[in-house]
Amino acid sequence: MALRHAILAALSRGKPRTGYDLNASFNDVNDRAWHASPSQVYSELTKMESRGLIEISERNERGRTSYVISDAGYDELRRWLLHDQPDHGVRDDAALRLLNLWVLQRDEAEYLLDAEVAFQRQRHFSLSHLLDNWEDEREDHDSPVWRNRRALYTLWLRQTSLTLGWLEQLREVLTDPDASVAAVMPHAEHATRR
Repeated sequence: MALRHAILAALSRGKPRTGYDLNASFNDVNDRAWHASPSQVYSELTKMESRGLIEISERNERGRTSYVISDAGYDELRRWLLHDQPDHGVRDDAALRLLNLWVLQRDEAEYLLDAEVAFQRQRHFSLSHLLDNWEDEREDHDSPVWRNRRALYTLWLRQTSLTLGWLEQLREVLTDPDASVAAVMPHAEHATRR
């Protein structure tokens, strides 16, 4: 996935957005689909406009520019959705750190584990609040765009709940050197069997 596809997806929701708006959405803790720096976003917007994928809908006297997706942009978004294979490889800095806690002293490992638990709890609270207030915060909450996003936020909330449970199991493994990892953390097939 290229940044242009993330921008096209954001603009496909039908609301003109500025580079600032796009940066805010890409750095929202609740939205895990894509992250980008402001310089990447503004550079990509310039390229996309020159290729006709987006159009300027408004530019005010201070230079603040709002963009909308063009017909060519919709065509590119559809092409990407239907013909490009998704990249299932994930670069996850937090997971890499958790994988290497064994390098640290026990108190250092607990510090990093506490920080990850705090982050996941904040994400869980934020997603729960977002979903609990979904209909109050959006006039068009039942539109196809928002129905799909609500379903995805529900997935992320479930993943966050699962991660929090796993982090507590990891804490048990780290604090008790005699604890059996297999007993504390059973395989997924055993844990999810219905």
